[in-house]
Amino acid sequence: MRDIDVTSRIRPLDMYPYDSYKVILKGKMHLHYAYRITGEAIEIELSDYLKDAPDNVLSDECKAIVAWSRGKRYKQSPLLTEYILSPDFIVKSRPIFLQRTRSLKLTEQGKCKNLLDSVERLRDMELIFNDDIRNSYFSWADHMQKYKWGQCNQFFRVVSVNPLLDDDSVPDPILDFVIYHEILHLRQDMSKAHRPHNAQFRSWEHMFPEYDACEEYLRTFYSRKRLH
Repeated sequence: MRDIDVTSRIRPLDMYPYDSYKVILKGKMHLHYAYRITGEAIEIELSDYLKDAPDNVLSDECKAIVAWSRGKRYKQSPLLTEYILSPDFIVKSRPIFLQRTRSLKLTEQGKCKNLLDSVERLRDMELIFNDDIRNSYFSWADHMQKYKWGQCNQFFRVVSVNPLLDDDSVPDPILDFVIYHEILHLRQDMSKAHRPHNAQFRSWEHMFPEYDACEEYLRTFYSRKRLH
């Protein structure tokens, strides 16, 4: 997708002290923001996922980026946070994200295992609840780096799993544990700044039955494969 110039949609006062400015929306896989200063002018780059955002959302985020460019710590605009966490934004933007990503198989059904079977087992154990997985998408990955078993994109609520776990030799609880870990990231409140694996997260994670055994299985996964 071509860059979209939205300069005319931005309130001039929010760009102060820059009298010369340009704001473009760029098509990349992830939500992003950047700025470039040339002399007395600034160019701000936002994600094209925001093309349908209200003008005040774009202006408020530009104001935050201008403050960042002046030496303040970057803090995402509250209006933008509210907008990107809305169910409508996720439903509308996720298909674009999935189209752009090249690392997913775009199916929950593997050759041996279905990810949604794990989700149902976790619900039956009351480890997760409907709100945790509402408006979420699960897919096997095409590939993942060594010792990375799952991944969660919180913005678009996409959980992906390492395809090496799609094997009958892998016990179901191991796959369940990996998916549980990623769903816990979906549960975390994105509107609040926190470390992904904070104390609250670890307390949830340790609720999984045989937590230590699952961790040990994954830690020794590759050495076990060599033996077989």
